Amino acid sequence: MLDTRLKNNHKKRNIIAMVGLLVITIVTMCLFPIINRDAESRVEKMAVDVEQEMELDEDLFQNIYEGCYVLYAEMMQYQGQQTASDIYLEVSYKGSDEDKRNMVEDLRNYVDETLASMSRHFEDYRAEIDYCILLENGEYEKNTSQPLEEIGNLSKEEETILNDYYNNYLKLCFDERGALTVEPIYSTNVDDDTLIKTFGQWDRSDVWGTVVEEYENSGITCNQKKPTNFTVIFAIPKDSQYQFFWNYNESGVDFWVRLNAYKEAGAGCLYIGALTLSVCLVLILTSKRIWKDTIDMTRPGNWYLAEAAITGAICEVCFYHSFIEMIWNYGEILQYGNLKQRLMGGDAVEAVRELLALGFILMVIYGIWYLSIRFIRPVFSLGLKEYIKQYSFVYQIFPWLKKQWNKFKYEVEHIDFQKGSTKTIIKIVAINFVVLAIISSLWFFGVFVLIIYSVILFIFIDNYYRKVEFHYKALLRGVNKIAEGDLETEIPEDLGMFEPFKGELGKIRHGFKKAVDDEVKSQRMKTELITNVSHDLKTPLTAITTYVELLKKEDITEEERRSYIETLEKKSLRLKVLIEDLFEVSKATSNNISFEYMDVDVVNLMKQVAIEHADKFAAAGLDLRWNVPEEKTILRLDNQKTYRIFENLFVNIQKYAMPNSRVYVEVKKIPSDSEVLQENGTVMGSMTEDGIAKKGIVEIVIKNMSATELNFAAEEITERFVRGDASRNTEGSGLGLAIAKSFAEGQGGAFRVEVDGDLFKVVIRWRYGMIYT
Repeated sequence: MLDTRLKNNHKKRNIIAMVGLLVITIVTMCLFPIINRDAESRVEKMAVDVEQEMELDEDLFQNIYEGCYVLYAEMMQYQGQQTASDIYLEVSYKGSDEDKRNMVEDLRNYVDETLASMSRHFEDYRAEIDYCILLENGEYEKNTSQPLEEIGNLSKEEETILNDYYNNYLKLCFDERGALTVEPIYSTNVDDDTLIKTFGQWDRSDVWGTVVEEYENSGITCNQKKPTNFTVIFAIPKDSQYQFFWNYNESGVDFWVRLNAYKEAGAGCLYIGALTLSVCLVLILTSKRIWKDTIDMTRPGNWYLAEAAITGAICEVCFYHSFIEMIWNYGEILQYGNLKQRLMGGDAVEAVRELLALGFILMVIYGIWYLSIRFIRPVFSLGLKEYIKQYSFVYQIFPWLKKQWNKFKYEVEHIDFQKGSTKTIIKIVAINFVVLAIISSLWFFGVFVLIIYSVILFIFIDNYYRKVEFHYKALLRGVNKIAEGDLETEIPEDLGMFEPFKGELGKIRHGFKKAVDDEVKSQRMKTELITNVSHDLKTPLTAITTYVELLKKEDITEEERRSYIETLEKKSLRLKVLIEDLFEVSKATSNNISFEYMDVDVVNLMKQVAIEHADKFAAAGLDLRWNVPEEKTILRLDNQKTYRIFENLFVNIQKYAMPNSRVYVEVKKIPSDSEVLQENGTVMGSMTEDGIAKKGIVEIVIKNMSATELNFAAEEITERFVRGDASRNTEGSGLGLAIAKSFAEGQGGAFRVEVDGDLFKVVIRWRYGMIYT
């Protein structure tokens, strides 16, 4: 119940504040016309004693004169001449000197650029000054609807209307020789002699500067031309910001005269009174006695408004003169007679818009003052210290500065030399520069501050050095443990600037462990290699020796002799195949194998191998299921080596596949928007002939069910002399998959074996479109 009442009171106070500010605004606007009438009468009396100082506007004369050149060039370009140098310059030189030709070109460019600059300056005046070009054929071109072309032929009534519209209009005529004639026609604030002399002065000056003379001194004949047979009338409207004379008093003396007049008429008191009423409104709305409840003076949310409130109050004080200017700008408009005439006439919408705009501006002014006082008011309830803690944004900066200092300190202590330390050094130099700059501004007392700064700097550097020393020793201890063979050691301490070395030491430790594991594995495989090679070589050799001894017997029959010879042939062929496989693996291991690349249809090649082994597949009851593209799948491969890959795979299936089962052969193209990773993690994609990657591959998958349990690691089955049957009862060298993998990877492909239960799968990937050299 209490909370509801507090919320209702809060809403009431906000509504009263809005209504109060609106009333102050309306009262202020109603007093504007009264102050304006009184102040303007005072201005008229004060202005009698003020000397009206005038000064000639040289820039206006210059731009009107140069405007003749711009307008003449535009007219001539319209008639066919393209550049300013064609119109205003005739250049000639003797001989065919290349340097002079370049100088002439530079001179022409200079004239073109100068006229372009004149044109840009004249553009600012075109919107404020009217002109009319009189052509020889009686036609004219102008930028106004006023009848400037009829000057001299106007009736007195038309001439009067024209004189009411313009302060000045004059005619500038260039004859056939380019001589200028100035004809003042009408002027209210400048005499004819001034116009003639000033324009004559500009006509005698060098439009193109002294550059042309420098070229003439280099042996180049330059004939500067002016507009010829060209007449233009310039007219300056009364409301134009550009006039031949400008009045100092409009921007200087008269401002202060008017300001003092409005102050004496009560404009300043009105502003101070409005602000005082706003302060009273704040005091009323924050009074506990009036509202009979607790007024919340704590900070609203996370808004730190102390500095904003003080800045707003200062801006309101500085707005004093601007408020007075508003009265003389709007006071006459708000006069009852003028306002009534505008509202009753056709200017009602504009008048209402101006009233709303003025009211809005005053509401914003009084609103800023009200909010500024409202958020300064809690200082009397909370006390200065608590107010600063709650409301000051600057106070909140100190924890932020502390956080930034700790961050900077950590950055200095943990410099990462791999990323470069330039940024950190710049920060250190910048901070040192700021400190020294502050110390230097203290004059004599800066010496004492410098001593204190030097002591603090020494303490900081000494602490920093000791931390670096501690971190260095911790790093050294970790390195020594690794050097002693302790590959499980870790460095728990923070190493500061040596922190990146902790990660590198971890990599070294893991690298050493991996190297040791690989060496152990290599030694084990060497032992197995010797054992397996000895076994595989010994088996046929033993059989050959045995049957040779049997052949030596004289009591054997012819049929037994032929049987022994067939067995010898079979064992010797097996020994030959084993030795050939050893040579192939040896060459592949030493990267001594060569490939002869050609266009190979891998699907057709696989089917060819399958046909040659069809009898053996049939004997084992194996059914080949093909899922391959109908179109040709052409790859750049070595035909013989690729044939050997598929032959080894099919022979492996014949030996180890479950009898009377299905063998699946799948060939598919993975499109270019796919990324396929090799075993080493790199993206595998195809390339065009110009070496542009297309990320397209051909994937060949061959899978079958194994007749025996697959109790080996998939990554080890492709090692040399590793076979699916650990007892090595089946014939074979154990090199088939190793050779297939070597040939596949040697041709830029990937070869992988996957085992899922009793499912044995071989995946081969080649980039299509690849060209090998």
